[in-house]
Amino acid sequence: MRKLILLLLPVLALVAGCHKQDSYTYSGIEAGTISGGVFTSDGGTQMAVVGNAEKYDVSSTRRVLISYETEPVTDPGHISINLLGLLDAGILQPVHARSLPADPTGFPLQVSDAWFSEKYLNILATFDGKEPDKHTFSAAYTAGEKGITIRLDHDDTQEETTGNSPMSVFLCVPMYEPALSYDQYAQSTAMKPTYPIPVLLQWTSRTLDGGPLSLLERKGSYLPPHDN
Repeated sequence: MRKLILLLLPVLALVAGCHKQDSYTYSGIEAGTISGGVFTSDGGTQMAVVGNAEKYDVSSTRRVLISYETEPVTDPGHISINLLGLLDAGILQPVHARSLPADPTGFPLQVSDAWFSEKYLNILATFDGKEPDKHTFSAAYTAGEKGITIRLDHDDTQEETTGNSPMSVFLCVPMYEPALSYDQYAQSTAMKPTYPIPVLLQWTSRTLDGGPLSLLERKGSYLPPHDN
C-alpha cells in the first residue's frame, strides 16, 4: 500500500509535452491487467513497465489501477512507462437483494471516482485506518424499473490499531449478474428496458460533523457486452 496516496490525485489528463518534433510523453491513471511486466489497459493499449522505483509486483497476472508516466513515445504501438503507483483490484461479486437500506449502514468511506469498463463498475475510494488488510468490502444490488442500484459496504471491525490515516482502495464490481437481473425484471414485468442501463451507487459516508450519511448517486449508464 506504499505510495498509494499518488492515486488520490485528480485523474490526470493525457498531457503531451513536446521533447522534439517526433517524440512526446504523457502521464495518466489507467485500469487494466498487468502480467509479465506488461500493462494492458481496459482500452487495449499495451505498455511495457521499464521503471518501477517502488518495486511493485508487475509479474503476476491480475487486475490493477496504475498511475504512470511514459518514456518519450515515437511509435504509439510501442509504449514504455515508469510506474508511479499501483493498486490491486478488489473484485466484489455483488449479491442480489430484495431491497437496500435507506439509512446509513457499515463504516464510512468516500468514493473518489467511479466509472465503467466492459465488465466492471470500477470504484476508487478512500477510508481511514491503520491496517488496510483488516478492512473488508462487499456489494449488493437491486434491479428494477429505475435501473440498477449497487450498495457498497465497508467493515473495519477487525482493526484494533488506534489512530487513523487515509487509505485508498480500488474496487471492481462485475456487472454481468446485475445486468442479467435487469433484463429478467424487464421481461417479467413487460417493461421496456433502457440501454445503456442507468446505474446508481449507494454507500455510507460522513457528514461535516463526522456523523454517518447514506449517499446515493447516479454514476452513469452501463452497456452490457454483446456476449451478455
